[in-house]
Amino acid sequence: MSTSHIPLAERLRPRTMADVVGQPHLLGPKGALKRLTSGGRLPSLVMWGPPGTGKTTIARLLAADTGHEFLEFSGVTGSAAELKKFLLDHREQPLFRSMPPVVFLDEIHRFNKAQQDILLPFLERGEAILIGATTENPAFYLNPALRSRCQVLALKALSPEAIRIVLSRAWAQEQPGQPEMEELLAWLSQWAGGDLRAALTGLETWLHLEAAHRDLEGLKEALGGRIAYDRADGHYDLASAFQKSLRGSDADAALYYLSRMIRGGEDPRFIARRLMVCAAEDVGNADPQAFILAEAASRAVEQIGWPEARIPLAQAVIYVANAPKSNATVMAIDAAMGTDDHPVPESLRDAHTSTSRAAGRGEGYFYSHEDYDRRQDFLPVALRDQAFYEPKRPQERNWRDRAEPDLAALSTLWEAWIRDHSEGGEVPMEAWSTELKCSREALARAVARLAQGKFSLSRMLVARPIGGEEA
Repeated sequence: MSTSHIPLAERLRPRTMADVVGQPHLLGPKGALKRLTSGGRLPSLVMWGPPGTGKTTIARLLAADTGHEFLEFSGVTGSAAELKKFLLDHREQPLFRSMPPVVFLDEIHRFNKAQQDILLPFLERGEAILIGATTENPAFYLNPALRSRCQVLALKALSPEAIRIVLSRAWAQEQPGQPEMEELLAWLSQWAGGDLRAALTGLETWLHLEAAHRDLEGLKEALGGRIAYDRADGHYDLASAFQKSLRGSDADAALYYLSRMIRGGEDPRFIARRLMVCAAEDVGNADPQAFILAEAASRAVEQIGWPEARIPLAQAVIYVANAPKSNATVMAIDAAMGTDDHPVPESLRDAHTSTSRAAGRGEGYFYSHEDYDRRQDFLPVALRDQAFYEPKRPQERNWRDRAEPDLAALSTLWEAWIRDHSEGGEVPMEAWSTELKCSREALARAVARLAQGKFSLSRMLVARPIGGEEA
């Protein structure tokens, strides 16, 4: 087979570990892989990182350097049943018994957690060494039992300098004796955004252009006139800009960054997860419908796929961006997480058994359904005055609006106030709502009842000129 039919990225694949560029935290003299394989033993690994960072290459070289046969299996094209049959059919072979093979699972996150369980007995019996490759966080996509048997290694996007080294190698191989086109190779190094395979594919595209168009502008046109996945901006930079635009209530900016991720081939599940996080963290109970719509868009993404999935995603993005914002929910749980542990009050402890009841557990507890307005203390004694959840928006205070103020205490405040303000005036609503521990809305309803027939109440909208005092 002519090498011209083999992609440039494959023809340039390193033959030794010394030829691999980047990943000094793994491959350097004190790198993690050096330490893990220093004794000649290869453990099971999961390599997690962006595309084009060398996961497959490193896996192949690790197997070769440690004398293990390398068996490649893809989560995209192969099924879990085929993998199981393959392992069962081959485990009795003499070579497998003396030296377990390296089973390389590319896109391992494509296997669901039940399918991943198939690998466990082979790993436990030492009949295979797993090296998985994934672009997704293993904490979300890998079975904990499988993850606990593997070392997780994070690969980083390659620097433009590292990519430039390989592009020079490729140029010397494909254009021997020709001076390098510095502008072209420098642009490709940046354009790739850490993805070496993309850089080599871009160079290969340039090599196959007609001579009249074989320049940088011609390459940009051939690649669609834009940076593929806007790689120079970075995967997480786009995601960050997307979420910050949502938080800042800029629907146009959020849609723009959504479109950038869609055009770049981003996993729609990643976008949907970001959207749900923002709906919970940045909107919360200021508009609970935002999270419901974001979660519905996430389900739609799973069922529809590209390109139609862009529509429910855009619908949810517009809603979340325009929803009122509040971070009271995340502030509340973080405040609760930061407290010390205290004993659960005896009245709230489990009292299902006669022994626990005899010990006083459950004593003093009142069944709330018998009187919804009867107050009880549920926090531990040391935290009775602690408030974790502090509503920030009127929408979030609606729950507290249902709690009416103590009428006897309010009547005392009201009578004292009208004695001093027989001519009327501004009622100190803020001070009273704080003292009576109720919302201004609930307080206003109660004051209206007390004032009926004696005072008229009004709300004023006052307009003042902008730019200084009136003459």
